[in-house]
Amino acid sequence: MIRVDFENRKRIAEAANGEPYKCFQCGTCTVNCVLGDVIPVRREIRYIQLGVVPSDGGIWRCVTCNFCRSQCPSDVDIAAIFRGLRRINYDEKRSPEELNEVLWRVYEEGNPLGSPRGERFAWLNRLVANPNPDVMIYTCCLAAYDKRGQDILNKLIDILNKAGLEVGVFRDGSCCGDIVYHIGDDYFYEEIVNENVEKLENLKPSVVLTVSPHVYHNLVNLYPRYGGKISAKVMHHTQFLYEIINEGRLKPNKLDARLTYHDPCYLARYNGIVEEPRGIIEAIDGIDFVEMLHNKYETLCCGGGGGGIWTENMEARRATRDRLMEVAEADTDTMVTSCPYCIRMFEDEAKVMGSDIKVLDVIDVLHSSLG
Repeated sequence: MIRVDFENRKRIAEAANGEPYKCFQCGTCTVNCVLGDVIPVRREIRYIQLGVVPSDGGIWRCVTCNFCRSQCPSDVDIAAIFRGLRRINYDEKRSPEELNEVLWRVYEEGNPLGSPRGERFAWLNRLVANPNPDVMIYTCCLAAYDKRGQDILNKLIDILNKAGLEVGVFRDGSCCGDIVYHIGDDYFYEEIVNENVEKLENLKPSVVLTVSPHVYHNLVNLYPRYGGKISAKVMHHTQFLYEIINEGRLKPNKLDARLTYHDPCYLARYNGIVEEPRGIIEAIDGIDFVEMLHNKYETLCCGGGGGGIWTENMEARRATRDRLMEVAEADTDTMVTSCPYCIRMFEDEAKVMGSDIKVLDVIDVLHSSLG
């Protein structure tokens, strides 16, 4: 028998922004969770309502895609609940050891991969430093160290140059703190926020451009909660590219291709950016664009969110495979997206599956159309 611990229930609910109080235990979340058979979402929330802090692996397996919220009749922000639980477990020293190791990598080298700080911008030697750029690119850790991500960044710079824009890169920055936030280390996260915002404000960019929806979400939505308001306009690259195409600064050529688009969770569900990437694709003549069954605000997750990409979250790979199967069902072998996490997750899993599905960024497609 479990007795209700009212004080503890209040403490947990406050950490989860009061969201547990909105749940009436219908079970829709567990049914619709992309990892529902390993994450008993409904049960975890019921424990909270009784004043019990769940500490099992479920809260750490969650990829924070919030597909459950898109289906919830009460619009419960379940990802916020799980993040609150992670924060409590971290404070009580009950977080998984592999995540603590990730924290140390960020602390020592400024990135969750543990790669040397000095190599973060080694690929940018060819770019002349510009003290007053039109746009300042804030790279995510994965794109900065991954060769595939570096290629996409170089293509983005080339596209912006073709549009007549001066480009800068935020070389003083390090990790945006996304993984630190998801682990629940608020003190370290606040330190990262203050340091990055101070450096950005000193540079005074007019536009900060991100290639990662996760960086975008942190800068726009999370940093202000920790006192880190950025005065510059922050845009995801799909927003900015869509804007300059509509202004006539880029004129794509015809490109014969049949492809579909995968909406990253943190771009679509968290930030409502769904039309801009499609607008870029549709601006290119010759493309036969098809939608997958789950699209826009009901997109399926790549499995990399919530820290999943930095840990051996084997269950999350099932979500990756389910999404790749939807690509095949759309009768195309080309998936376009706009997130470094998604590209890495899908490319790796496609190789394991022996699939010939090609995974591209919107930047790849636009760059090809410009010649």
